[in-house]
Amino acid sequence: MFTNTQEFSALGQAQFDKAVRLSSIVLAGAERFANLQLELTRKLLDNNAKHFKALTEVKDPKAFAELQTSLAQPSLDQAFSVAREVYDVAVTTQGELSSFVEEQLAEQNKLLLSNLDRLSKNAPAGSDVAVSALKTFVNSSNAAFESVSKTAKKVSAEIAEASVEAASTQAKATAAAVSRKKPATPAATA
Repeated sequence: MFTNTQEFSALGQAQFDKAVRLSSIVLAGAERFANLQLELTRKLLDNNAKHFKALTEVKDPKAFAELQTSLAQPSLDQAFSVAREVYDVAVTTQGELSSFVEEQLAEQNKLLLSNLDRLSKNAPAGSDVAVSALKTFVNSSNAAFESVSKTAKKVSAEIAEASVEAASTQAKATAAAVSRKKPATPAATA
């Protein structure tokens, strides 16, 4: 398989470089999630402080009900924003990992075709047809895989995007309907 030690050494270096690149992708994704978590924690603490201060200033039940209503929609909007940011980070990391795996598959296919070329040069007479058929099979398999992969990516991205948008729209509509309802006043219930 290896004709000399330089090829073997180059293979080892290439595998090390791939491992470093994969580690970098995974760590970059973890870093994005950690930064998002820290940012969200800061926002949450700030909002909680503001809400607590507003609660301490409430003097009667009507003001309390109005405060609850006024805090509901911003809290829902923030929750959807957070969900969207987490989704975006996950999609970015998944895309980088998918690209890495696809590159590795393409490289392995090139190596396979190269080895088939070597094999055909050293193969006995008359085996050209078999080697050619094997190359054709590998090339057509690669083309089919790429086509299916691209279609699957497109469809899954569209479905995920549509699901996120639909959930966000539905939740916002529900929140708006709830906030439009007037809280019952004590005089009306008596």
